[in-house]
Amino acid sequence: MELIQIFIAVLVIFYPVNAFDVAKSGQTYIQAGSQTTLTCRWAPLAAGEDLLRVNWRQGSTVIASAILPNYTPVYADTKIKNRVTLGNLTSSSPSTSITLTGLQCPGDIAEYACDVFTTALQDSSGTAGFDVNLFDFMGNNVTITSSSSRLQAGQNASLTCTASNIGRPPGTIKWQRNSQDITTGFTQQKSINSDNCTYNGVSILSISPTSQDDGVMYKCVVDPNSAVIGDSRKEGRYTLDVQYPVRQGPRVTSSTGTFTVEQGTTFTLNCQASGNPSPNYVWTSPDNTNTTGSQLVLTLSSTGTFLYTCFATNSLTTTPLPTGVTVTVQEKTTTTTTTSTTTVTTPTAVASTTQSQLPEWAIAIIVVVCVLVILAVVIAVVIMKRRKGNKEKTLVDNKPPNNYTPEAYNGPYPAPDVLDSSQRYPDYGMDTPPRKPPINDQYDPRSRNVENLVYAELALDDTPRSRKPIQAMQLDNSVEYAEIKRV
Repeated sequence: MELIQIFIAVLVIFYPVNAFDVAKSGQTYIQAGSQTTLTCRWAPLAAGEDLLRVNWRQGSTVIASAILPNYTPVYADTKIKNRVTLGNLTSSSPSTSITLTGLQCPGDIAEYACDVFTTALQDSSGTAGFDVNLFDFMGNNVTITSSSSRLQAGQNASLTCTASNIGRPPGTIKWQRNSQDITTGFTQQKSINSDNCTYNGVSILSISPTSQDDGVMYKCVVDPNSAVIGDSRKEGRYTLDVQYPVRQGPRVTSSTGTFTVEQGTTFTLNCQASGNPSPNYVWTSPDNTNTTGSQLVLTLSSTGTFLYTCFATNSLTTTPLPTGVTVTVQEKTTTTTTTSTTTVTTPTAVASTTQSQLPEWAIAIIVVVCVLVILAVVIAVVIMKRRKGNKEKTLVDNKPPNNYTPEAYNGPYPAPDVLDSSQRYPDYGMDTPPRKPPINDQYDPRSRNVENLVYAELALDDTPRSRKPIQAMQLDNSVEYAEIKRV
């Protein structure tokens, strides 16, 4: 069995070969109208073996051939006869080439092949095939049309993209909304043009626009299917013009930022509403006059409140929608000085801020500081008034008017002030305390500045109500008197 296997192997190895491999090279993806060169290559021939004949075919039709050893190119009578050139050949050449010029679409799109024969004991031959594919760049004529010349919100519609040349091979049509890809809701068709080379494409996108789609841009994008350098994306653009009625009352603003103004101030009321076609505006004033336009310029000289109403409507609106504002006119503030009269107008709130205004946090700090200062002043005034009130209290009503009439004293004893021994304790009946030894026997009430007198302790049962000193009563016009002053 092993002998049989070996014998079979030998037969396989030494069996005569009547074909050899032919490799191909050359550009096979070519732009229409250009040229290309196709080349067949093979390994060097064995000793004693020469190149015999080369044929080039377009499909099954021979378009060029050469017979060796005398190199004589022969071109068959075909439509490509004047656009084909056979390369040089010798008996030992390792390759053969053919150049095709002015490639035409679609006639030159075919499979090209080379057949090579040698002078071996048994003719050897090999074949290499080329699929020549022509391409064409896409055109720039991509357009979008709408199914309706007047798109209205809430109604179904469609956009149609037409690309008369989407190249060869045909490109791919895509849709975008605001530069974002749309993956559903459209169809596309491709067909070959009359040149039998390039293709055209049509794609239809279904839409249901709303008022929010007004001004939205749609794109129809055609991407090339070939990877050939130089071809690029083409696109068409369409901006939606969606018509819709005025659905809500307009917005009214004032050029001053507020609806409270002073007498004589000129300001403007602005009215704005959303709608397509653009809304029309009518103003009604307190005096029942009407003014058209989105702006109303006013200069009011009378104080009070005044109602102004703006109506907005367009061709799709069934009933005009109003918005009313109340304007309050205040009396103008003036300030007069002795040298000149200056009119100071207190500004009201303005829509735009000015650079002179302080930030809110700074204003808050100033207010807090002012409150604290006022509170401190109030507390200080209260304390001073209390101290002053305590010092200005007068003496009690039951004090004697002087030091010389102790009998009139009806308060608790011992009686205050300086007394002589005979007048020190008046007779109060059974409750009268015993008399003490004489004191100040030499005391003369008519003399002033007497020395060595003994003074009784001055006792006050209440805080004095006055700072006026206590004076002795004058006994007659010629008698001097002593003064007792509270220190």
